[in-house]
Amino acid sequence: MKRAISKEDIKRIIELDLRTVTTYHSPYLSLGRDLFLLGYLSCGINLTDMARIRYCDIFEGRLSYHRQKTGKLISFQLQPMALDIIAKYRKPEATPNDYVFPILDRKVHKTAIQIRDKVRKANKAANKALHRIREKSGIPIDLTTYVARHSYATVLKRPEVSTAIISESLGHSSEKVTQIYLDSFENSQIDEAMKN
Repeated sequence: MKRAISKEDIKRIIELDLRTVTTYHSPYLSLGRDLFLLGYLSCGINLTDMARIRYCDIFEGRLSYHRQKTGKLISFQLQPMALDIIAKYRKPEATPNDYVFPILDRKVHKTAIQIRDKVRKANKAANKALHRIREKSGIPIDLTTYVARHSYATVLKRPEVSTAIISESLGHSSEKVTQIYLDSFENSQIDEAMKN
């Protein structure tokens, strides 16, 4: 089953006026799109890791975090649109240890189970919003936050970006995992690939 969309489809998502999607205010519509786009623009970061981004993980426009699934350190320069998305959610009273996105609250979500359950609920709500966005924008496959990750990898592969660089940027445990991923490292190299 196809799990990636084209650059043109990504542009349609960016340009879609969300006011045309629903007649009532839906905060998850905007958040769902922003999470999808950040996933695409930021080395295919998945929602589990995105929800855990704290302000202290961003320094001089660079995001550095440990991937939940593998524990691998991922570090890359954030692109301008990604920085704009992050700035949109910045609270004036935020401390360096606060989460960037309105998914987790460090004062409320303290245990691994609380965090996992809240991230699952947010993922479900974001995917529901993305389904509505897909319907309105005519995207050919069902949109989920995970499609952003696959789309990032697939778009990089088309101009012949090395599988090793894609694997490193996705935080995969091996290139073999990335090869399987694509069939359905330095920071500067990843940063250059990200500009594509």
